[in-house]
Amino acid sequence: MWIDLTNAPHVHYFCQLIKKFEKEGIEYLLTFRDSKNLAKLVDIYNFVGKCIGKHGNTLKDKLIFYAERVIGLTELISNVKPKVAIAKHSVELPRVAFGLNIPVIFVVDNEHAEAQNKLTLPLADEIIKPIATDENKLKEFGGRNFINFDGTCEVANVNSRLKGYYPIDNEILKKLEIFNDNPTIVMRPCPNSSYCNGHKDILPKIIKEIKKRIDCNIVVFPRDEHQKEIYRELNVIVPRETIDAISLLYNSDFMIGAGGTMNRESAILGVPTISCYPQELLGVDKYLIEKGRMIHTNNIKEIISYVEDNLGKKLGVIELEDPTDLMFERVCNYLK
Repeated sequence: MWIDLTNAPHVHYFCQLIKKFEKEGIEYLLTFRDSKNLAKLVDIYNFVGKCIGKHGNTLKDKLIFYAERVIGLTELISNVKPKVAIAKHSVELPRVAFGLNIPVIFVVDNEHAEAQNKLTLPLADEIIKPIATDENKLKEFGGRNFINFDGTCEVANVNSRLKGYYPIDNEILKKLEIFNDNPTIVMRPCPNSSYCNGHKDILPKIIKEIKKRIDCNIVVFPRDEHQKEIYRELNVIVPRETIDAISLLYNSDFMIGAGGTMNRESAILGVPTISCYPQELLGVDKYLIEKGRMIHTNNIKEIISYVEDNLGKKLGVIELEDPTDLMFERVCNYLK
C-alpha cells in the first residue's frame, strides 16, 4: 500500500497507522515532499520513505511543482503497483492513484480549502473525515462515500506521542534555553496558504500587551523568514531549527494561534487555547469550542483577559475517537 505525506503534521498523524502495518507485516511505500521541516520529522520518527517533489509558494510554482511531482510519483508508483493509497490533503496522490487505477482513501478535515478539495475529492473512493467537518460542503467539491469518526485528526497526532511511539520530550523547555519557572505561552501566526491570504497578523500586538502584564516565556513559530525577523525584534523565543512542537505544547501553559493544527493539538492536550484564526472556523475547531477546549476571538482585549484568567489552568487530555483504527480497517479491506 502507498502513503503520501505533504505536510509536517502528517508524520504524527500517520505514525500509529505505519506502526500497525509494521506489526502486522503489511508492506507499505512512504513518499513525502520537500516542504519546510517535513523531511526532518520523517527522520526523527525513523521512517523510511522517498522524497519526491517540493512545495511551491507562488501560484505559478505550485502548478509547476504539482506537475513535476505527479510525474515523479507516477514513475515510482507505476512500478510498485500498490493495492490501495491513502493520504491526508495530498493533492498529488489522488491524481496519480486515479490515473493508475489504484483505489484512494482520502482523509480531509478542511471543508474551506476550495482549491485542494476540488482537485482531490472527486478522485477519492472513500473519504474519512471528522464528524464535525461539513459534509455538504465537501459534496459541493465532488466528495462522496464519507466515513465519519467522532474526534479530530489531531487526536492521532497526540496519541502518536502519548502512546510512546515517539515519547514526549520533557526536556524541551531546557532545549529552548528556558530555565525559569515562569509560565510558557506558545504562539503560531496565520498560515501562508491559498485559503488564508491577506489577513493582518495580530500576534505582535498581543505579545506587547502580554509582556506589559505577565512575566512569561513566549515561544513563537513563524511561517517564513519575514515573520521571523518581526518576532525576533519583539524579544520572544523563535526556534532556530525544527523542534518538537507537541512536546512543547505538552509542557506549556497556554496556546494562542491563528492557524489550526497546533491549536487543536493544544486543545486536545488540555492546554488553555485561543484561536484567533482570521477566516471562518473549520468544523473541527467549532467542535472543540463546543466541548469547552478552545475559544475563538480576534479581540485583543478579550484575548489578554482570557490569558490572565486561564493561564496554566490545564484540563487534561480529552477522550475523543482516534481515526487510526478506522484507517487501518479501510486499508485492509482493499488488501484482502
